[in-house]
Amino acid sequence: MTKQDLILMMMEELGYSRRDSKAFIDKVFSIMIDSILKKESIKITNFGSFVVRIKGKRIGRNPKTKKEYIIKDRAVVVFKPSIGLRKELKMK
Repeated sequence: MTKQDLILMMMEELGYSRRDSKAFIDKVFSIMIDSILKKESIKITNFGSFVVRIKGKRIGRNPKTKKEYIIKDRAVVVFKPSIGLRKELKMK
């Protein structure tokens, strides 16, 4: 599913115009991105959570040359599905 698919679904199922649907979807994603950049978690009931985790530095290795190098600390976003979503996925 793409962003365009979401916009079309809003148009068809809720009767909004393309412009209003796009504006709504863009705003939701903008708010989510801003929260993630602030390293805040996002919890959506009956769907799941987007959690920002900090991965510590570690030693990496180029598999071709076998040369070692340090991978710096970095933030990653992890999605954790809700219990309800996990149950639904197991049923299908």
